[in-house]
Amino acid sequence: MSCRRVAHLRNLLSSFAHAREGSIGVIFAIALIPLVAVIGAAIDYSRASDFRTSAQAALDAAVLAGAKDGTSNWTDVASRVFNAVMQNRLGTAGAPTFQQLSSESFKGTVSATVPTSFMAMMHIPTIDIALTTTAIAADADNSCILTLDHGQPSSHVSLSLNGAPVVNLSGCSIRSNTSVDCNGHDGNITKALATGMAGDCTHPNPNSPVVPDLYTGLANTITAKCGSLRVSTTWTAGSLPTGPGVITESVAGRTEYHICGDLTLTGSGYLTGSSPSADSVIVIENGSLNVIDGANVTTARTAIVLTGNNSYASQVNFPTGNGQSASLSLSAPTDPSDPWQGVALYQDPKLTYQVDDRWGPGADFNADGLVYLGNANIVTDGNTGSNNSQCSKFVMNSFTTNGHVNLDLQQKYSACSAIGLKQWGGIIVHLTN
Repeated sequence: MSCRRVAHLRNLLSSFAHAREGSIGVIFAIALIPLVAVIGAAIDYSRASDFRTSAQAALDAAVLAGAKDGTSNWTDVASRVFNAVMQNRLGTAGAPTFQQLSSESFKGTVSATVPTSFMAMMHIPTIDIALTTTAIAADADNSCILTLDHGQPSSHVSLSLNGAPVVNLSGCSIRSNTSVDCNGHDGNITKALATGMAGDCTHPNPNSPVVPDLYTGLANTITAKCGSLRVSTTWTAGSLPTGPGVITESVAGRTEYHICGDLTLTGSGYLTGSSPSADSVIVIENGSLNVIDGANVTTARTAIVLTGNNSYASQVNFPTGNGQSASLSLSAPTDPSDPWQGVALYQDPKLTYQVDDRWGPGADFNADGLVYLGNANIVTDGNTGSNNSQCSKFVMNSFTTNGHVNLDLQQKYSACSAIGLKQWGGIIVHLTN
């Protein structure tokens, strides 16, 4: 009897050893354990990543707000902003800490934890997060000369003072969205601000924020009238131009002179009268502005605008020959309803073909208000200055002086506001990480 039981047991064990049914389920069950762990960890890390993004945005906003405030209470401002923005409930953020690294540099840090669900079963109850951010703050812009240097790295020098220029800037700075090289000749510059370096400048401010170009939108005000017509025109100071290349019309209380091709200025005195009763705009379409030898031309309440289809040169030319000289003094429109208020010379930012200028030793260029040559690289051997409005702002792609150039510009923020010239208001701040 016992022998039969032993034999039966032996047969059962042999059958179990050779059985195939259910083995896949066992293997899958064993493999499922690490698979569930990986998926669970991915879910936990995804939640932590979402929380990190929200916390970083809150910390960035807090430091930017504190840096813009800039007062002794800036940390309180930053804390309030952080608490208001930090609405993500997936985790818990500690109290942020804020530190002022320098007069223009502000730093914020915060630590946080995100509880886990799946990883907690592996004895990892939380994911820890540490965040930091830094912002740079700078005063509102008061630059008389600004170089935009489109598309160049911050190390590229776009503002160079060569040849021992005489620099006399009253109440304003020079500024580059890349780098400045004063070559030791910075006179009465209050500051030399640069996003990159500010080499050989007495009052250097490197690593300053990039400032925005506020003036490109003015191009939307330009209305072309000439079409395919292109005839050169000479305008003698004191005599209004006539001829097939001139289209004159009244627009919203101002007079617009559309010059269909190159415009050459000659003579001496005011173009449209020394005391005009209304603003005027001279729109040069598909042409350059040429100031010939011996000209001594002045404008009042007038903006000069260069535009076109980008097929022709669009330059501001002064005589360059030995012994030649010319003077151009511009004064911007003043009517608050005029979109060109405060603008003395404006080049349509869509123009890129032959827009660079070289002004010779005899050039004498004075302007009250904005001179905007946003895509032009300017090299000058002549003098650049302002008359008496105390608001001069030259904006170009790059600016280089050679020889004994006289830069004599002055600016007051209130004076720019008085003539309606838009500037970068308030404190400019940006993140550095």
